[in-house]
Amino acid sequence: MFIDFLFSLKFSEIFFLISLLIICLWDVGKNYIDKNWIKFSNPTTLYGVLIFFYCLVGPIISSGMEDGSIMYRGVNHREFYEIGLIAAIISYLSFLFGFNSRNHFKIKKFGINKLKEYRLKTKDYLFIYKWGERIILFTFFLQFLTYGPLLISRILSTNDSFMYIQFYTGFGSYLLTSSVNFLIFGLILLFVSLLNGIKERTKFIFYLAITVGLFLNLGFRYRLFILILPLFLIYLFYKKIKPSIKLLISLFLSAMLFFGFIQIARGYGTGLNYEQFQNKISQRENSIFEYIFRSAFYDTNVFNTAAGIIYLTPKEINYAGIKPVINAIAVPIPRRLWRGKPSGDYLKNCYKGIYPGLLWDVGSANLGFAEYYLAGGWIALIITNFFIGLFFKKTWFHFLLNFNDPIARIRYCLYLSYLYVIFTRGYLLQLTFIYFSIFIPFHFFSYIWNKKYR
Repeated sequence: MFIDFLFSLKFSEIFFLISLLIICLWDVGKNYIDKNWIKFSNPTTLYGVLIFFYCLVGPIISSGMEDGSIMYRGVNHREFYEIGLIAAIISYLSFLFGFNSRNHFKIKKFGINKLKEYRLKTKDYLFIYKWGERIILFTFFLQFLTYGPLLISRILSTNDSFMYIQFYTGFGSYLLTSSVNFLIFGLILLFVSLLNGIKERTKFIFYLAITVGLFLNLGFRYRLFILILPLFLIYLFYKKIKPSIKLLISLFLSAMLFFGFIQIARGYGTGLNYEQFQNKISQRENSIFEYIFRSAFYDTNVFNTAAGIIYLTPKEINYAGIKPVINAIAVPIPRRLWRGKPSGDYLKNCYKGIYPGLLWDVGSANLGFAEYYLAGGWIALIITNFFIGLFFKKTWFHFLLNFNDPIARIRYCLYLSYLYVIFTRGYLLQLTFIYFSIFIPFHFFSYIWNKKYR
């Protein structure tokens, strides 16, 4: 049990653990008890929740052993644990310092806020709905271009799928597959319209069911999070309320059971396999509930990997410098034109340094602050988190100034979801792809929306 693990901690580990817990509870609690309901929805709340889940509770539940070890991928991460907590504290404080710093931003009014006393009408929400449906249908078409030829080949029972393999490779292939994230923005547009009188509930449920099915089939849970969080926030903004403690606890427990089931049953590209779920359940050593609940925290092991990267840099792992930036910028350039194009080996070498066993490094991931440290030590970690906090302060102010505009609310919700990706996935190349796949349809539509109300 994780209680036994806690009793095995050294004084310094307990000190940093409690310090991080106090910072989280103070900041998140302060936002929640504020008389202004909207204060709870600011970026520092989500950052505190992510720290609490990924750095405090998760690693202990998922990989903390009774003998005090932290076992993940066949490696004991206990010697990395303290430095991981220190990095989490510094990251959190740097983000808060950036968010709370006094800066004067030039923030423009958005959409309907540029017009005096304009109130949206049914025709405006119908406009939003139609564009949301167009984006969804266009995304389905792109997904058919991606998977259609292979699907047809399997239906016809032929193996002649070389054209599919040859045409969709490299950068182009990743762009097409990542376009599935366009569905997130399209569904949010439909949901906003639904809340404001457009009676298309059946269509929304249909599109939502297909989207969730696609996301589950691909096996990446982050897509479900960046879909569900904006829908939840949009509803709170529409009602102008903050969730009750009972509701938050209920949602948390439900989400843990759901994501625990996905963790056990999922397969990348093959969807959920109930037979696999049954096999794993039959091999468990504890109760079904405990096994599913513990599996829900499996993703928080990225904290252990992140701590390992920081602990071993620069003793055994060299600083990456600007390699993450160069690697991200070089992606669109074909390898035929740039034979020496970087391939992200700087991060692969880190994983191999932590997990020396056969294939243990495959599929590894780390928290965002580990890549900042890898780029330039503590200075890079502090500066990067400071500017991320600064950016989200500007995003927060933009949201407050343009609160009455539904598209401005969507913009804020999408960026808040993206903060989750920034925090949990420390690979700039991946972050770049995810950003464009989420925000390309948004920026396209926001240009049309602003032009409509100029």
